[in-house]
Amino acid sequence: MSKGATIVEGLAILFLMQFTGELISRMLRLPLPGNLTGLLLLFFLLCLGVIRMEQVEDAANLLLDNMMLLFIPLNAGLMTIFPLLKKEGLAIIISLLLSTVLVMAVTAKTVEFIKRGKERDAGTTSNSD
Repeated sequence: MSKGATIVEGLAILFLMQFTGELISRMLRLPLPGNLTGLLLLFFLLCLGVIRMEQVEDAANLLLDNMMLLFIPLNAGLMTIFPLLKKEGLAIIISLLLSTVLVMAVTAKTVEFIKRGKERDAGTTSNSD
């Protein structure tokens, strides 16, 4: 099969998975977006061997290679709110920095807490032996 046909087959599979995910999410009223449901469906079908990686690899690489083109509408939309960003930019930057630091601190404390618990559990199991 030619590379072009492989890409078309892969795109068809990817779009079919997205469409199926949308249908499943809407019919079952799942709290997940349809595209995520489709991605999970694709993942499971790849794991089960129903779909082979070779069938979607070229199409996925094509989409990844041209990802910036797919974000043009987002970038154009960003330009329309530029005056608001200019006005509120400092507040946005401060909130991003503070939230990042807060998430890092909470993550570090959580890791310390879990590590202490594992060390305590390891100490009690070795003492009881």
